[in-house]
This record gives sequence, C-alpha cells and structure tokens, in this order.
Amino acid sequence: MECGSNEHSTSKRPTPMFLPSQSSTNTMDLCGSRFCVDVHSSDNRFDPCAAAGCAIPAFTSGLCARPCPPFSYTYGGGALVLGSLARDSVTLHGSIHGIAPLSPVEFPGFSFGCVGSSIREPIGIAGFGKGTLSLPSQLGFLGKGFSHCFLGFRFARNPNFTSPLVMGELALSSATDGFLFTPMLKSFAYPNFYYIGLEGISLGASKNGSTAAMAIAAPPSLSSVDPRGDGGVLVDTGTTYTHLPGPFYAAVMSSLSSAVPYERSRDMEDRTGFDLCFKVPCASAPCAEEDDELPPISLHLAGGGARVTLPKLSCYYPVTAVKDNVVVKCLLFQRMDEEEEAGGGPGAVLGSFQMRNVEVVYDLVAGRVGFRPRDCALRA
Repeated sequence: MECGSNEHSTSKRPTPMFLPSQSSTNTMDLCGSRFCVDVHSSDNRFDPCAAAGCAIPAFTSGLCARPCPPFSYTYGGGALVLGSLARDSVTLHGSIHGIAPLSPVEFPGFSFGCVGSSIREPIGIAGFGKGTLSLPSQLGFLGKGFSHCFLGFRFARNPNFTSPLVMGELALSSATDGFLFTPMLKSFAYPNFYYIGLEGISLGASKNGSTAAMAIAAPPSLSSVDPRGDGGVLVDTGTTYTHLPGPFYAAVMSSLSSAVPYERSRDMEDRTGFDLCFKVPCASAPCAEEDDELPPISLHLAGGGARVTLPKLSCYYPVTAVKDNVVVKCLLFQRMDEEEEAGGGPGAVLGSFQMRNVEVVYDLVAGRVGFRPRDCALRA
C-alpha cells in the first residue's frame, strides 16, 4: 500500500494513498517483530538485507553492516518496493456468491507494508503466501484454504465485475464437482510458496479433428521439488504468463508450430516479444475462439493423472484488430530466462493469464490444489 508522499516513486500513475497521520489507530511496527523478521526471511533470496550478507539475528539486533529498511521486497524481475511496516485496524466487507452481503468484520492490529518508494512495481499487492504477513494468514484462513477465479481479459476495464475471491471453509466446501486436484508439493527452501507437479503438456484435437492430439513429456524435475528447493511448478498469480524451462519450452513450440495450419506472423513476434504468433482467419470481430484451428492446450498434472484443458483465450490472445479478414493471435507462454534456470528455484511457473476463467482452489487442509475451467463471470 502506498503511504504518504510518492515523490520518490518511479511510478507515474496516480494511486490512492494511505496517510498514517490521518488514522488514530495506526502504529509503526518494530524491526524486531515477527512480521518484520518474516519479510526478511531467508526464503526471499532477492531480499536486499540478505544480499548484503545480513542474517536475521544481525538485522533484528541492529548489527547489519548496511542498514535495511523495515519493509523491503525485491521481485525476481528486478522490481523493488521500500518502506516501513505499519499496523492498523482493517475492516473487510464481503458477500456470499456475490449476492448475500456479510456483516463487516474488523481486524485490529493488521500489519502491512507502508510503501514509500517503488521501482517497476505497482503499489498495492495482497500477498497470499504461507508466511505470517500474508493476507490469509493474518485473517486466520491459512489453516483452511482459499480460491480465486480470474475474469477474462474483456472485463479488465469493467468496474461492474470483479474476480471472485473466496476464503476459508466456503472455498473448500464449494470445491466439489468438476475440480481436478493435484498434490501440493513442499519446498523446504521456499516454504511460503505454492508448488505443484507437471508431467507434460498435450495439444488437443481441433474441432474438426484436423489437428491430431499430441503429448510432450515434461522433464522429471517438474514433477517434484528437491531438498535444495529446485524443481516443481510454482503457482504464481504475480507472474503474468506461464514460463517453461528451455528444452521443454522448445519442444512445445516445435509441436505447436507443426500442428497449427496458419501462417506465422513474424513481424508481430518481433514487435510483441512472443515467440509464436499466427494469422488466424476472422471475418469480423469478435472472433469466436471455437471457430479457429488453434489446438487446445492441456496440463497433465502429477499425482493422479489429472488433465486440465486451459481456455483457449487464456493461451492464445488476439494482439491485433481484424484486418483483411485476419486477426493475429499469439501464444501466451514464455521461456524461463537463463538467469532463472541457472539460479535454481522453481523449474517452471504457472502464470495468472493461464488461470483466467479457471477456478483455482488451494486446499490447505488436504494439501492439494484444484483446477476447474469455467466462466468466472458467473461467480462474480
């Protein structure tokens, strides 16, 4: 959350500000608190204090050679937020299935990052990891679970629809028919993250059968997490697109390129940075995804053989308007960069775009993650 003046922020976009001085219940958290220690914990290898060689005891006792801010977080892409930890009384409002309103619930002493400056990072992120500072942890839902269902991109600028978020027992009780579950993997190196295993990716047959289904096996490293914390698939709503390791990504690209009957759009690949873009026939907008010959993409999850077929619009996105009865659609998968692969950690990342119109439930009681493709607007 942005606090006070944003004169030091590199973001030029106007954002709502929280002014601690205007709240009678606001207090600043101490550097030795459990929340501050959790922010600088060892599972964040990008932490500026950890990079300076400061262990948690040295930091909390004031013995760090380079002073660290009480709240700082550096993301994998180089984005950075800095500030202080604050506590305040937070009141949440909600409803059941978007219809029956719930009575407001107050959470006194809620701790959050009060951000004073940022670099290449939006201010105002709700963390849902397993750490003590995360939103579900502080609200008391971390021992149960939660679910989300991200709306399709067409609702991005529609203020009347918001992606539904369900926390607690209600999220688990509704995760019944149609859900495909896979075990939640444990990482002792990165215990606050959510991991699953992936056995492969298949390209399903097109609507008229012109494209034969084919499967591409994932490397064994994506099925488990080793003692060093390497491998597995990180389920990360903070990453936009799904990232796959180099050789596996190349195999998927090669299979797709051979299976799709459309001409490549090399100029749009150069302009967008996506590796596969195709010129898809379309008489007029909107172009129905079921009318094209782009093969559906399915994830073969580890631990039971569940196969989740992703919505096509979450995999192929139109990057141009219709022109001369053609629209260019690009594959929204990317390769893990060399630095990510060399540094260890997750073997692959399941990004938020591929979870659009997919209801995802994190069942922390049974230790599993469930997926159910659906129109998330029906849950909004």
